[in-house]
Amino acid sequence: MEHLDRRIITAAGVSSGIDMAIRLVELLVDDVAAKAAQVFIEYDPQPPFDAGHPSKVGPEVLERIAEYAKTRS
Repeated sequence: MEHLDRRIITAAGVSSGIDMAIRLVELLVDDVAAKAAQVFIEYDPQPPFDAGHPSKVGPEVLERIAEYAKTRS
């Protein structure tokens, strides 16, 4: 995992809070997990990834979504 110079991440407002959460997933897991989370919650305004719809992501992200869906059952 990459080390950040600063330990505080902030966001103001609902959409920016979602952007921040997706960025945290990227930092704590990886970009595939972040894109999968964005597709999973159907968040498609563009930032932080242009990955808000299954048609915008590759098979690796779709496989991760399937893994996440299994844990929710």
